[in-house]
Amino acid sequence: MTIDNAITLDANTSIGFVGAGRLGTSVAVALRRADFRVVAVNSRSASSAESFAESVPGCAPVSSSQDVADIADAVFITTPDASVEPVVSGISWRTGQAVVHCSGARPLSDLASAHESGTRTGGLHPLQTFPTSDSADLISGASAAVGSEDPILLGWLQSVVCALEAKPFTIRDEHRAVYHASAVMACGLVASLMGLAAEIWSEMGVSRLNALAALRPLTAATVEAVGREGLPEAITGPAVRGDVETIRMHLEAMKSLSPELGHAYTALNYDAMSLFEERDGLSPEAAVEIKNLLRQSLQDHANERGS
Repeated sequence: MTIDNAITLDANTSIGFVGAGRLGTSVAVALRRADFRVVAVNSRSASSAESFAESVPGCAPVSSSQDVADIADAVFITTPDASVEPVVSGISWRTGQAVVHCSGARPLSDLASAHESGTRTGGLHPLQTFPTSDSADLISGASAAVGSEDPILLGWLQSVVCALEAKPFTIRDEHRAVYHASAVMACGLVASLMGLAAEIWSEMGVSRLNALAALRPLTAATVEAVGREGLPEAITGPAVRGDVETIRMHLEAMKSLSPELGHAYTALNYDAMSLFEERDGLSPEAAVEIKNLLRQSLQDHANERGS
């Protein structure tokens, strides 16, 4: 399909957003700070669109996603993942427009209806967490996955990411789901793991809030060590030391406290054993003994759930 080159993608391209959540608002604010022209936004929530526009000078809230496509030459789809395909298929596109979704997991085939209309389609996913709509500052220094079969759009997306002081890398469509699963493991599940660790403190009569306050410096130092030392060097704890008896004590104590928390502790240790074994301090004999302990604990948990 021949794409009309009348629409130029550069620093002056008019940009619109469909979706006004935390990610969309943060990306739009960052784009505006980098002197890109963000001109329109639509959201299912009128109040969200208005708040978005208030944060982005020169941006107007409009009444429909079609209005965004009629005004902007590049449209970023920042809706929930399940809404990307139906939103895009409900819009009449102009040939040469750029349609970009910001989902980490969804394939570019979700934009097929736009591509069939002669648009350039691609994806841009900031590898960052956006805890609030005011998280634009977190984009600088982060990485961002970009992808497109259109070399002109791919080049523009890479330049956009660089203008936001982030680091672009390309990703193939077939890798999107596992890439996003990795991101969830490194972000949302880390936060959830802190919640599980804090829950253990309830046995000591300590609230979640106070437990998190105590654990946070430990977690922060660990993340810092991973960045500074790499893996497996940054890993500490009884498993990498080959401390079989401490592991045994942990398993018994966790089982008494909560079978589910004990299972989480055991499964995480078991799945990380190959990484632990890269450390020089763990002897082959201790590794085998620890793996046997963990394997038996997992089997006991499975038997208890099945009984």
